[in-house]
Amino acid sequence: MASDSEIYDVLIVGGSYAGLSAALTLYRGLHTSIIFDHCQPRNSYSSPIHLVPTWDNQDSKTFYETAKAELQVADLCRYSNSKIEHARRLESGLFEVSDAAGGVWLGRKVLFSTGVNEIFPKYSLSLSRYPCMFQFGFEHRNSPSAGVLALDGLAGPVQSMKLAEDAYKFAETITIYTSKNAVLASELKQSLQSPNFRVDDREIARLVQKSSESEVMRTQNSLITIEFTDSTFVNESFLVHRPLTKLDRSLPDQLGLEYGPIGEIKTTPPFCQTSVEGVYAAGDCASMMKIIPNAICMGAYAGAGLARELPKRGTGGGVPQSSNDQDLRGKL
Repeated sequence: MASDSEIYDVLIVGGSYAGLSAALTLYRGLHTSIIFDHCQPRNSYSSPIHLVPTWDNQDSKTFYETAKAELQVADLCRYSNSKIEHARRLESGLFEVSDAAGGVWLGRKVLFSTGVNEIFPKYSLSLSRYPCMFQFGFEHRNSPSAGVLALDGLAGPVQSMKLAEDAYKFAETITIYTSKNAVLASELKQSLQSPNFRVDDREIARLVQKSSESEVMRTQNSLITIEFTDSTFVNESFLVHRPLTKLDRSLPDQLGLEYGPIGEIKTTPPFCQTSVEGVYAAGDCASMMKIIPNAICMGAYAGAGLARELPKRGTGGGVPQSSNDQDLRGKL
């Protein structure tokens, strides 16, 4: 017996940009949903929003609260802070999800918009380490120097140089740090085209936060100190590094979803259907393009795709139930 008496049109697992966008699209089509969000986003270090018109440089929490308020107007979307631990398809064709506390919810469709986890180098920082200069570079324009951490997934000459060139628009000099990777350091040195680019292969010991980000914006003082194992150090205004990401596969595996070449949930564009009928995925968990505009776009397309697979619903307000809900419940 379900602890929530409703049968929702869509169970949305993940309440960030993709999930909120999908819920908005669904309510515009008179479809019900419930969003599960245990409030642990990938950018939990609270980087501001960028690349979103009217929201540039604003706090993500404000965006979430505004979006939730919009969804409440139609009374077709509900919200839960539960962390979903289990998902399965019932013989009736409905999907069932549950949390560790025993809460159970039923729905006709499922959307995964769970995001991914970032994997930082052992001595790296989440704050003031930027994966994309289009999102974070403007505030650091005219910096005296910047560094690129060519480590882990960025330990290749092509990608390292692309990010170094991006960073160079905002700093006078760029140093690419390879941390005891002599082969990579040699390849990079051969490809350098400007004296304002350097390669440093000293082994990194740790990174130290020197000053608050607000102070750097005001004074352009060094933000990060890189300390090396030989007891030397260097200061940089900011660092660029694109960390590896890892998808939590526990729920997708339970429903038998397939994965793409970089470990993302495999979907069919534009509507984001997965390999399992009735299950969709949007946002970071289903794309290599891990930026807010893409997550919003994928969420909207997924919401449209889901809506087209769902029957017409009642319009009397609240969370309406179709005439065969009782029959479906009897099969559980």
